[in-house]
Amino acid sequence: MYMSRARLNLVAAKNSKFWQNLGNNYQIHNMIWSLFADKPERARDFMYRQEEINGFPTFYIVSGRKPDDQSGLWSVESKLYEPALRTDQKLSFVLRANPIVSKRDENGKQHRHDVIMDAKSQLKRDGISKDKYPRVSEIVQKKGVEWLQRKGQMNGFEIEGDQVRADGYQTQKLYKPKGKHHVNISTIDFTGVLTVTETELFKKALYYGVGPAKGFGCGLILVRPVR
Repeated sequence: MYMSRARLNLVAAKNSKFWQNLGNNYQIHNMIWSLFADKPERARDFMYRQEEINGFPTFYIVSGRKPDDQSGLWSVESKLYEPALRTDQKLSFVLRANPIVSKRDENGKQHRHDVIMDAKSQLKRDGISKDKYPRVSEIVQKKGVEWLQRKGQMNGFEIEGDQVRADGYQTQKLYKPKGKHHVNISTIDFTGVLTVTETELFKKALYYGVGPAKGFGCGLILVRPVR
């Protein structure tokens, strides 16, 4: 696997068309996909995280192949990604995730729900008046951490609630180019410390991500040793 950093070069920074293409996550996905589009039938074998550094977009990418920029828009640095892990190792981490919960309706059909909206719906079902609702930030912290703890059990790590911050909650409605269909995505940013419990499972999580919406910049865990 490879870890890469793609930074916008100065020529592209002056190109107004580039900034137009950064307008929604479908376009961003296509832009990142172009770094791996050597064959039209390729399945996605990468995930990414978008950040802004000094006012310019920077993408951190984990992939099975080295990205190859044919557009001249990016300065790309890649290295082999072979994290050395051990059981009980503590790592600081950042993660942008799409936390969802799956539930079945009365007809047995499964639906995905944003964990925050699901929590609000539960408050309503419990008959709690809106003026008694917890603050959104409190719901995000509690339900976000609970979701990540469940994911940790399946992915070889554990977290303590007081060592993880969940915030930055936002929702987006993404329209496919030239189409009327849209996808709703909610994201939470997690920052904190985790403990590795199963090295092989956790390595798989580092390589392939946690949770859904990986094609839209979610799921990539970036880690470094706790000093």
